[in-house]
Order: sequence, then C-alpha cells, then structure tokens
Amino acid sequence: MLLVIFGAGASYDSVLHYPPRGTPGHRPLDLEEDRPPLANQLFDSRSAFVAAMLNYGDCKPLVNLLRGNVQVEQRLAKFEDEARDFPPRRRQLAAIRYYLHEMLWSCERRWWQKHRGITNHATFLDALERWRFEKKEKVCLVTFNYDRMIEQAMGEVFGFKFDHFGRYIADEKYTLIKLHGSVDWGYEILIPAAPRNPKQILEEIEALKVSEHFRKVSDFPVKFDDGVVGFPALAIPVQNKSEFTCPPEHVQALASVIPNVTKIITIGWRATEQRFLRMLKNDLTGLKGSPDLMVVSCHIQGVTDTNDNLGLANAGPSRKYATVDTGFSGLVRSIDELEKFLR
Repeated sequence: MLLVIFGAGASYDSVLHYPPRGTPGHRPLDLEEDRPPLANQLFDSRSAFVAAMLNYGDCKPLVNLLRGNVQVEQRLAKFEDEARDFPPRRRQLAAIRYYLHEMLWSCERRWWQKHRGITNHATFLDALERWRFEKKEKVCLVTFNYDRMIEQAMGEVFGFKFDHFGRYIADEKYTLIKLHGSVDWGYEILIPAAPRNPKQILEEIEALKVSEHFRKVSDFPVKFDDGVVGFPALAIPVQNKSEFTCPPEHVQALASVIPNVTKIITIGWRATEQRFLRMLKNDLTGLKGSPDLMVVSCHIQGVTDTNDNLGLANAGPSRKYATVDTGFSGLVRSIDELEKFLR
C-alpha cells in the first residue's frame, strides 16, 4: 500500500514548464498572478485576490495582518481563539472562508488556462499506475489542498469522475482523501432559511446554523446545482489544525488503509496537521513497522522540517529513504528516481 500526501507546495509547483520563481528553469513570464498560492500567499495583493476580497468586506480589517513576512496559519489560529469571545471575529472568519472559496475557484480556473492538464500531477500519477499495475498494489492519495488539481489529473489519466462523494473512496485501486475540504464542497445552511447570497449569511452570522451534510458545489459563491447557496466546506488554514473537513466515511476509509501502508511519499507538505499525524502514529491503528519514505520539497529546509515533524526519517535501518529538494518539478524531472524508490 502506497500513501501519497500532498501539501500546498504540490499545487504551487505543479507545472514543469512554468516553474516558480527561485527554482531551476524559471523564466520571467507573467504567471505568478495565476499560480496556486502557498499558505503565506493566500492574502497577497494580486489583482484577482483583491477583487475577491472586495466581495467579502468583513475580512478587510484582518488582511493587513495576514500579509508580508508573517505566519499566516499562526495568525488565523489566534483569530479563531478570539472569535470565542469577540463576535465580530466570527463574521470576519466566515467572510475569509467565502473569500478563500471564490479566490481559489477563480485561481484554479485561470491556472488551468495556462497548463491545460499538462501537469506534474498527471505525470506522477502515470508513474504510479505503471508501478501499481505491475505490483497489484493499492494507492491512497491524501491532500490538504482545497483545489481540484488531483481530481483533474485523475480524470485525465484514469478517466475518474468525482460527481458525488462516494467516488472518492469507491475505487479498488485509488482512494482520494481531502482532509481540509475542497472548493467544490459545501455545507447546507439551516438558518437563515434559503439564504440568497453570502452577504445575507454574514449579516445573520450570530444565528447561523450549518448542517453536517456535504454537497457538491457547482459554482461560486458556494452554489449548489439547485441554486441554493451553502457554506464553504473548507478548513481555515490554522497552525496545528486538529479538525478535518470531509465526510466521516472518508476519514473511516483512511483509517482502514493506514495499517497497510508500506510506502509513503510526501510532496510539498510540512507535516504540521496534528490529528493526521496522530492517526499515523497511533500504536493500535496507525502505521505498522517502518514504511519506505520519500520526502519532496522545494528546498532542503523543507525536507528537514517535514522529516522532523513526521518523525519517520530514521525509523528502520532496512527501509528505503529518499529525498528530493527541487520540488514537485524536480521529482518529475528525475522520474527514474521515483520509479527506483517504488521498486
């Protein structure tokens, strides 16, 4: 069983022919406006980001505090703590959820216009499938990203369609778990009844009641197929996030495969999600033995941070351990190293 874990770095460095600034092969093209953001870029002053912010004005007082050389996830965690005793924070954080939904939805669409499905995800999945077909293995893909780049690649490579929630866990070969939610997921709103738009929802935030029922979203802002507006089913990216935002049956499916994992690949992931780490390390239901490990990051410090947080780099002298410090594109450029690790 192979477990692949994707973080924000996988989407940020998702197109081999459009590498990010500061990485090998970067060309001075005007692409950074449309590139999927890292966590500390979620509130950048990109024109499309600002346009989305203007639609959710309640988040404006917090934007300056989430820009520049700051720990965005730490700041958001502080805001969540403040929301317990300071009601305006609850409305501001709800506005941030709607902002993230709209901003990432439109960013994903613009990035698609650049890559047209020729992504590192597609090449990576093709390599996995060659190995999986030969070894008759099962693959579990876990992502903490909200975008649908993995779903798009699985559609390109395997013909998968994720038109309902059962599709994510029904296939015998590949399971996809999105633990922090998705731009095309929403919760049904119970109060206010039949909300017309996010503005109405934010105005009635003190009375807001959201169901635990997930629905697929067909358009922004969080519109279902019947035109009803929902609440974004995506987790605000806070430091040491301890909650999941996905259907409980998806979490159960993940828990059922973890004990069978023999190989792990992490891509652009810093391993800071505490609840997931606890699942991996649980003595009774977590990983068994010492799985082979490959850590992919855009720089050596990222590799070190992931290793330290994951705590598996030195476990088991007989297992394989590999690192790539040139990002997702570096892994694709050295696809033979991936195949060597898998075999």
